[in-house]
Amino acid sequence: MNLLFNPPLLIKIAKDYLSDMDRLTRYSFDKIDEYRNNAFRKLIQYAYTVPIYRDKYKKAEVKIQDIKSIEDIVKLPIVHREDLIKSYPHGLIPPVPCRDRILVNTSGSTRNPVKLYMDQYILMRSLILYVRELKYYGMRWNKSRISIIGNFYQQTALTRYFASGAEPSLKPFFSFKNIQLLNADDDLKEMIKRLDDFKPEFIIGFPGPLRHLALLKKEGYGKNVEPRCIVSSGGLIDRYEKKNIEKIFGARVFDIYGSTEAGPISFECEKGNFHINSDAVYLEVVNRDGELLEKGEKGKLVITRLYGRGTPIIRYTGMGDIITLKEGSCSCSLQTELLAKVHGRIKETLVLPDKKLVLPDELADVPGKVMLELKTDKIDRIQIVQRSLSKIDVLVIINQDKRNKGATVEKLFEGLKREYQKLFGSKVEVDVKEVEKLEAEDEQGEITPGVLTKIDANNYI
Repeated sequence: MNLLFNPPLLIKIAKDYLSDMDRLTRYSFDKIDEYRNNAFRKLIQYAYTVPIYRDKYKKAEVKIQDIKSIEDIVKLPIVHREDLIKSYPHGLIPPVPCRDRILVNTSGSTRNPVKLYMDQYILMRSLILYVRELKYYGMRWNKSRISIIGNFYQQTALTRYFASGAEPSLKPFFSFKNIQLLNADDDLKEMIKRLDDFKPEFIIGFPGPLRHLALLKKEGYGKNVEPRCIVSSGGLIDRYEKKNIEKIFGARVFDIYGSTEAGPISFECEKGNFHINSDAVYLEVVNRDGELLEKGEKGKLVITRLYGRGTPIIRYTGMGDIITLKEGSCSCSLQTELLAKVHGRIKETLVLPDKKLVLPDELADVPGKVMLELKTDKIDRIQIVQRSLSKIDVLVIINQDKRNKGATVEKLFEGLKREYQKLFGSKVEVDVKEVEKLEAEDEQGEITPGVLTKIDANNYI
């Protein structure tokens, strides 16, 4: 739907654009809380018209009048990924005809992606929040040269932002020639050539492509690729990899966190703190029994999106992430709650013989640390495969062009084994192997995650 054919929605979006841009610097904590409470009450009123939520709330004997502020959110039952999958399609939206419904899928990193509905307002409001982050990084969405590396072949929210949201509505007024869309699965040498021609001021993309683009830049490709700012999104980026990308491109690398279901969640400021979009989402952390954890404690993410219609996202655990919230505030100008760290996905968490957990962010640090020590970058991809509680294989794909350059593969594998053994402990047998391709978790062989384990960490977190 083109916003030009819906003047009331266009006016609402314009008002949101003007008010959202500076809210996190202009509002006090108390005023943001007041804004959030008002948005939350409206959200719950709408949720009572959606079958999946209406049925859950009736079963829990929760009434609309019981919900007066965001603090009452604990009265509401938690919604799991499986709940949305089972309720598709009719349980996810009110049982009334509506043209403004857009079907989106979560990213293809799982065998069974979640399907949910969004409306035009969700897409545009999410886009406004991303534009707000751009503004914080000193960029102008309609002026700065911006390169976006994403999964544009999939029907995710990001593709919809442009295909169904911004492009048809704003193209009569803006050319979008300053925005370059690149698919993460495309050939990387071709990608850096396109970047070189475009000369972006700002690059946002997944950690994997950013790392490989940095290596190509180091080899002499992309001489005109000199961004002022780089943003990593859609996965974990380890501290060694981050520093290496910064060194090669000569630009600061920031990290942002978001999802198809919830939109933009948090972004890193110049002080290194992660600011939650407190006017748009609400984050909780729970243990395996669903009990709330304090700030500073690791646990499962429970998220609520405070805007839009379509399928509401309220107390949703389906992102499957482990996070830690941070106490206090930041010395920068942003007045928000803080996220200490995203540790990675629960399904990529290892359980050791002593029931100790090894989180994905701990696993991600090892290859970068070893390669930095040996001054090599010959690892193309790496995968941790847990065969049992006491047996873990480390599968490595070596870049053949770099095999005989610098430290030997044997030396590299010795370093990997040493660091992983230190991380896993003496009760675990660690075997580092070179492979031509990684193991897949799906029958089609298309999904090859960085960590593969059959031991469910949900029972231990």
